[in-house]
Amino acid sequence: MNNAAESLCFSGVLLFLLGLLTGLAIPRCRSPRLGLSAHLTGVQSGTVLLALGLLWPHLSMSSALSLILADGTSAFLYMVWLSLLLAALFGAGRGLPIAGQGITTTPVRQTVVSVLLIVGSLGVLATIAALLITWRWQG
Repeated sequence: MNNAAESLCFSGVLLFLLGLLTGLAIPRCRSPRLGLSAHLTGVQSGTVLLALGLLWPHLSMSSALSLILADGTSAFLYMVWLSLLLAALFGAGRGLPIAGQGITTTPVRQTVVSVLLIVGSLGVLATIAALLITWRWQG
């Protein structure tokens, strides 16, 4: 495996573990529904990173692009998980109407959660789009 693939696999297993640990914290969250969202996001995003890490050696791309896409995808998925975890702990549900159930927090905390969630989500979208655009299967 190359460095990007190893990094993705490690990041995936770590995020999976953090997602499982988040599940243990659900009862202590100010918003348990957001805690459940953070738990599921961590587990699912960790699985995606692990799958990408196993797929990565079969893709043909420059080492610089490979590193940028791998690290970017990993960082942005961690941002999404962290934003939901903080939303659950702070009770920052204004930007998440279904899971947040109208619970609110201070404007600063809400802004931190919103920025992390928006940047992380758009970043994941951009890195996955770039991956699909540059996709070349290496036999």
